[in-house]
Amino acid sequence: MTDIEVPGPEPDWQPATQPPYYTGKNPAHQYSVWEHHAPLFQMIGGLALPVHPVAQRLRLHVERSWDGLDDLDVVLFRLKGFSFAISKHDGNPLGVSFVWLTQPHEQADKALDTLLEAVGIGEDVVAFRGDAHDCQAERVLTGQDVGSPDNASGVISPTSLWERFRCVLGMTQ
Repeated sequence: MTDIEVPGPEPDWQPATQPPYYTGKNPAHQYSVWEHHAPLFQMIGGLALPVHPVAQRLRLHVERSWDGLDDLDVVLFRLKGFSFAISKHDGNPLGVSFVWLTQPHEQADKALDTLLEAVGIGEDVVAFRGDAHDCQAERVLTGQDVGSPDNASGVISPTSLWERFRCVLGMTQ
């Protein structure tokens, strides 16, 4: 096979993973596996703890990934008939880890209870049940849990990257 040399990037091309997407001169826009698949997932709740303790308990490997919002830790696994993902974005203002089903299921509460039992943690770790973006999600966090009355009520500053993201997607509370 002959040696083929691929030229380097043009000097005025921004990194393909760097926002604002499609506004620079780089013709490529890279997206992560997580960013591609997460919209298909069903959010079933949040845990008031990072991903790592859950992963350690179940002997899972935490993957470091990113999406259009920021960097995140994520684990994907099967447990007693349910396919889970647990993720935590670095910039999540509440500091909770989101629990997802990678395949939507009618028994979301049973799935979350199954996870809690397998990990050996109680209901006191559950920050909320349901989808965080759904006004019907059962909120469990208190002001003491999140450290700020604004965060506890679900109100985030309009200048927050997370709030702007929710507004763009029509997910305001």
